[in-house]
Amino acid sequence: MLLTFDIGNTNIVIGIFENDKLSHKWRLPSDGKKTADDYAVDIIELLLTDKIDCLQIEGVIIASVVPTLTSRVHEAVQKFTSVAVVKKILVVGDNKTNLNIDIQVPNKNEVGHDRLINSIAGFKKFGGNLIIIDFGTATTFDVVGKNGEYLGGVIAPGVNLSLKALHDMTAQLPKISVKYQKNVIGKTTVEAMNSGVYFGYISLIEGMIEKIEKELNQKTTRIITGGLAEIFKHNLNQTINHFEPDLTLEGLLAVHKKNSK
Repeated sequence: MLLTFDIGNTNIVIGIFENDKLSHKWRLPSDGKKTADDYAVDIIELLLTDKIDCLQIEGVIIASVVPTLTSRVHEAVQKFTSVAVVKKILVVGDNKTNLNIDIQVPNKNEVGHDRLINSIAGFKKFGGNLIIIDFGTATTFDVVGKNGEYLGGVIAPGVNLSLKALHDMTAQLPKISVKYQKNVIGKTTVEAMNSGVYFGYISLIEGMIEKIEKELNQKTTRIITGGLAEIFKHNLNQTINHFEPDLTLEGLLAVHKKNSK
């Protein structure tokens, strides 16, 4: 049994793999105020609720874009796993964990671990020439070459960041959550705001894909993932080839298997 952590700026996504299949998945808010003990309690509660025996965990891998939370989650895991497991916890980005991916950008350390993990998982599932769009705190586009090499990407403000800015920086616009919408022309303030973000991001994705493929001078396989991808997939079904909500966790499984050999 493998325990995986994808630590983002908004959420920590936790997965359990049994026989290489994702059997359980949870989300916890990324809370900088919580201690390692707090996170240990939260994780143990999730495991107990789903009747998962902590002693059955044979491996742990952590990917994080929030350094302060990396150490806390690492410490939390040590409180409920065996000594043998603690000794071989993998953390993406440290010297012990080999990603085995050719990163073709000048400063390799600039690339978020989640983006590299997505690229590894995408190449493993679908081969090369990919654009992977991840709806997270930021909306990212990652470009993978024909041999699985990481070519670079695009970072745009995330959906919820845009909504927060609309609310925080205006006097009369309410706080809303984005949702699926059929009509582009809003009949209320909330509909108009939702349309601006919802269809705005659809246009962003369609436009970016067109520009990236023009720059590459070839067609690609397009993948969407991340917490909000589900909402957008209906209006992107002519643009996107694959909806992969668990891509990052599957990438962590692949990295763990490769490093365990």
